[in-house]
Amino acid sequence: MTKEHPQNAETAKKVHIQTFGCQMNEYDTDKMLEVLRHENYSQTNCQDEADLIILNTCSIREKAENKVYSELGRLRELKSANPDLKIGVGGCVAQQEGKAILRRAKNVDFVFGTDNLFELPEMLSKVAEGQKISRTERHARQKVRNFIPDYTFQQAKNFGVKAQIAITKGCNNHCSFCVVPFTRGVEVSREPEHIIAEAQRLVAAGAREICLLGQNVNSYKANGTDFVELLRRLDGLEKLERLRFISPHPKDFHAELADAFVTLPSLCEQMHLPLQSGSDRILRRMRRWYTMETFYEKVALLRDRLPQATLSTDLIVGFPGETEEEFEMTMEAVRNVRFDLIYSFKYSARPGTRAAEYPEHLAENVKSERLKRLLETQEKIVREKNEALTGSLQEVLIEGKHYRKENTATGRTRGYHSVSIKDCRTKAGELLAVRITGANPNSLIGEALSTSPVSG
Repeated sequence: MTKEHPQNAETAKKVHIQTFGCQMNEYDTDKMLEVLRHENYSQTNCQDEADLIILNTCSIREKAENKVYSELGRLRELKSANPDLKIGVGGCVAQQEGKAILRRAKNVDFVFGTDNLFELPEMLSKVAEGQKISRTERHARQKVRNFIPDYTFQQAKNFGVKAQIAITKGCNNHCSFCVVPFTRGVEVSREPEHIIAEAQRLVAAGAREICLLGQNVNSYKANGTDFVELLRRLDGLEKLERLRFISPHPKDFHAELADAFVTLPSLCEQMHLPLQSGSDRILRRMRRWYTMETFYEKVALLRDRLPQATLSTDLIVGFPGETEEEFEMTMEAVRNVRFDLIYSFKYSARPGTRAAEYPEHLAENVKSERLKRLLETQEKIVREKNEALTGSLQEVLIEGKHYRKENTATGRTRGYHSVSIKDCRTKAGELLAVRITGANPNSLIGEALSTSPVSG
């Protein structure tokens, strides 16, 4: 399918997309930009010069949703000054609220859900005729299908050093706190051939690291290929230096996947394993269906094979009914596992979820106080772990120049530590051997042992 339109400087329009939320939303934004490029749009970072503004939204937490409506409020003045400006709302909030957004925000011209982003050309055509559009219909779901049209890769932009690939969409787990099954639908796995082809295009465009995306990425299974086999196939791609994935579910983390970290050279020694709570009772109320005992077993699977592997997690503080004792269980888990990084949030009730109907919702000040204690504990752990890396030799993938410091490059280790390297002008995409010389609270400082890249 060909949808190529040559750029015409006289008729080209500009689009600004503001992205909220997770890596999947970032990926969707990249695809929107490619679709719109075929419609003679070019990207701009300046709202004032845009002909089209799209908010790609997230509803995983109430705060993210509120940010969207605040931004729409700020755009009223811009629309008043430029009545020809078109404003669209996509993503998870759009999927949830649909036409309600049009009623609440009169400056919005169209709303589209998570299954509808590839219908942008048709929607924009109707908007140009003066119609208000709300399109949030679900597409028919099979367990396996290619949900990314091939034409979006014909002249893919240079993604730089790192790129992302969606291998699944949707989720079947129905955790009691989560809106993803409602906003992104049931789980679908992409055909492996399409994933491999996308990876090949990205590597040819300069990507050296690829991160696989999915709401439950390690449940992937399509056409006789499971997640580990997909990793093996991607590991064989020439010039692909590093491979990561997010976000897995503990229930699908097993010995074969743990072994892959040892046997696949490109698979980085870094794992994200969402815990959510250290209390077995709260985990059951969350519908997570594992215990702390089994979670510790999963951690051991990885660390027995790779003691140096970095481990990150997600934690929810102040879930309905969480007692002080149960919160202390979460603190104990953090101290026991010693995560390298945590993403921690105060519980936020989401409409339509089971947990929103639970009794015993905690006061906001209680949740805030617990989150503060959790973050203070984690900061101490990270500081100690970063200091322990001082003097070590690390392979660093250079991502670019430091945004503030001259003659300083930045990059990441295979364990995903951010490193600043002084007196380094090595170009992005190169691998350097770096000696760690110091540690900041959330990053490392290093010196290159050579100006020459590490041979791959």
